[in-house]
Amino acid sequence: MIPQLPEAIDQHEANWLYPPQQKAGDRPLIIYYWSISCTICKEKLPVFLDFAKYEKQFFDIMLVHVPRSTSDLNIQTIHDYVLQKNIDLPVYLDQRHQMKNTFRVQKLPSIVLLDRLGRIRHAQTGGNFTTMLINQLDALR
Repeated sequence: MIPQLPEAIDQHEANWLYPPQQKAGDRPLIIYYWSISCTICKEKLPVFLDFAKYEKQFFDIMLVHVPRSTSDLNIQTIHDYVLQKNIDLPVYLDQRHQMKNTFRVQKLPSIVLLDRLGRIRHAQTGGNFTTMLINQLDALR
């Protein structure tokens, strides 16, 4: 579904809350890692979504929900939150931490930027991501 991701990532339809609408690829990929129980993630998500509105013309963009506790596994709660925020990006449910572990994400929120071939070009943790990320994006345009 998203060819920039390693084959080890299970992209079966059941792992997507919202799968990509169209076949992605041939563009760099921006991945935003977050959790429904992460206060900072939810504070920074609107900033990221505003940023994504412009950047999605140049990049594939997806959200990865990473559960931090058993209560974060409730798909209906995640679904309701995504609907409430009018999120129109693909949302991957990383219930078994495949994405988190593959890209060595330690803290939330985090952003990982992959080039067209799936190589990590930038990884960043925390909410103040736009300045450093924009410099990396400009290099990949």
